[in-house]
Amino acid sequence: MFDGPAAIVTARVMARRNLDAEREAIEVLDPRPTDRVVAIGVGAGVGVELLARRVAWVFAVDPSRVMVDETIRRTRAAIDDGRVVVARSTAARLGVADGDVDGAIAVNSIQMWEPLADSLAEVARVLRPGGRLVTLTHDWAIERSTGRSVDGWLEHLDGLATAAGLGGLRSWRAKAEAGRSVAVELTRRGGR
Repeated sequence: MFDGPAAIVTARVMARRNLDAEREAIEVLDPRPTDRVVAIGVGAGVGVELLARRVAWVFAVDPSRVMVDETIRRTRAAIDDGRVVVARSTAARLGVADGDVDGAIAVNSIQMWEPLADSLAEVARVLRPGGRLVTLTHDWAIERSTGRSVDGWLEHLDGLATAAGLGGLRSWRAKAEAGRSVAVELTRRGGR
């Protein structure tokens, strides 16, 4: 679905469908112009394009070659300026130094992070103390991918995040997708 010939069509559909969620996640993160942000599971790159207009530097990762190519195409000028780096990778393998980013964002991807515990630990590793992870995810995607209810998944996520060094889980109904998505915010605790 995310690689191969059909993935280009999927990328274009995702770009339209996820735009409001990407905007909302960035609004919640509320990055400063000097911030460095990692974007995880970036799909077609619409969120990366929006972030690049607001922050000093974006490191964007996606495991799909097609999605990486779409993101590169969409953000070419920011890449050429050194403000965006795009890599084919996953949340469990971020190519960023310890404590190097101020925030992290993931739209409709956290439900696919494998293994979730390792991915959360990796996000905690790259965030500076006090840095935040903001995610927005379709309810149906959580339920289908994890086999858990949204509430059950949030409880599971909270336990894994706490063990990884991310605390203060806050969740609410996102505005995007007419409230059929859940927003989550986690904060990197100071030191582990």
